[in-house]
Amino acid sequence: MKDFRVLDALLTEYDEAISAEVNIDPLGLLVIWSSYGQNIFQRRISSNSNDIRNYTLNLFNHAVIRALVEDDSVELGKFLRNEPAYAGRGKDSLAFKQACLIYLENVFTYSMIEAQNRQGVETVGVLGVSIARRRWEETKGHPRLAFSHKADAHVLKRQNSLGVSGRYKTPLVEMGFFDSVYDYALPESVMQWKLVQAQLLAKSKPLSGLYRLAREHLGEAVSDSRKVFSCDFSDLPKALKSGYVSAFRTPPAVGGYARDFWLSVTRLNEGAAGALYEVLNDEWSSTGQYQTHSSSDVFAQAVGKPTLRESDRDLLQHIRLLEPFLSELDLLFEVMLSMKSQQVRDAAAKWKSLGRDASTLSDLARPIEVNSVMRAQVTDRAGGRLSDLLALARGASVQHQMEGLIRYHDTVMKSRGQSSWLRLIRGQQIAVDVRVRQLPTKDERPLGSWVHHYYLQEFRSLLAGLRGGV
Repeated sequence: MKDFRVLDALLTEYDEAISAEVNIDPLGLLVIWSSYGQNIFQRRISSNSNDIRNYTLNLFNHAVIRALVEDDSVELGKFLRNEPAYAGRGKDSLAFKQACLIYLENVFTYSMIEAQNRQGVETVGVLGVSIARRRWEETKGHPRLAFSHKADAHVLKRQNSLGVSGRYKTPLVEMGFFDSVYDYALPESVMQWKLVQAQLLAKSKPLSGLYRLAREHLGEAVSDSRKVFSCDFSDLPKALKSGYVSAFRTPPAVGGYARDFWLSVTRLNEGAAGALYEVLNDEWSSTGQYQTHSSSDVFAQAVGKPTLRESDRDLLQHIRLLEPFLSELDLLFEVMLSMKSQQVRDAAAKWKSLGRDASTLSDLARPIEVNSVMRAQVTDRAGGRLSDLLALARGASVQHQMEGLIRYHDTVMKSRGQSSWLRLIRGQQIAVDVRVRQLPTKDERPLGSWVHHYYLQEFRSLLAGLRGGV
């Protein structure tokens, strides 16, 4: 039965790389740049986990569930005790914890909808709120809540993956709060949960009151001996609903009480991430207005921080070496996609008109090739793709480099079971099978431009909430 638990965890894990790579990443660069970006952020943030409210909501719900699991006085009702998916593990089963997470997420979402017209309540960023709002309207404010791990209890489709608990699962796993099957009793988890209790729940008045209410309500729900629990949302305790709204009304409101806690457990204000943190904080003025800098400028400023350790400086410097190379590869691919059909020599002429030549890629590749520390930081698929790209950059001419890039692209697409976007006919003509791309001008894409941002935008989003409205 343990094998089924592992399989369940794999099937419900959210992987942002899959959808992003298939739809908008024809060169498979995401796996490369994200690997180097996460060397800095340690999977604390991503394009799908960067909202401080959702971060805190997920951890809070887990804190409630953990307390319920460890409370021997709370016994499951007979219908839940006989649930096959629990496999005799009861409250400690993955399915039970998923049911708790779904239920608490839905309580929060509907509570926010009920209070959405109240001043100071913000529903933008609440995952699944659009679908929940439709159900709210269809039922005239009386949606039903069901306690179950199955799809019929979900508000958001595939909620185990795409809801708060799915999208914000990886950061909490990486910080040691639990593992992939929500085991809260790991040795490394003990201190983390002590911090939650002492620094978050005990010190935050909105959370401490809600924590008591949520524990009490959820305990009563799972103990129901008559049936599997379900209810009309309007029948929930008013204090519970208003408690969720009060504690999570806006991201800045959450940041106001949770900032110190999250900085202490994520350590995003230390090391390489901390250098970026300082630069991004400097973008804000005392009035709350800010002027964002380009990603290349932010990294350049961060590298120059005098207190940075050499190993952390290297992490930032590696990205400063990598991104100009990846950006130029992206541009060369755009050149080839700029017409439905064109001769290779004509595409090479376009490359030259943009101020590039045969040495552009090789010059950018060389410092990466000789940097053994940088190369060792990525392995497997990311490392293999980077090696292939560095190899094609050694082509003696632009034509050879384009041929190599077409072959590389074809390999990436075949690995996904998809068709290539373009083809090389008789070694002389490039045929494009997708919509052609508008080629930027030389001024729009000067040499050294950055295309990828290495989670800086997401870091800005997280910090905006952490500032607590400053």
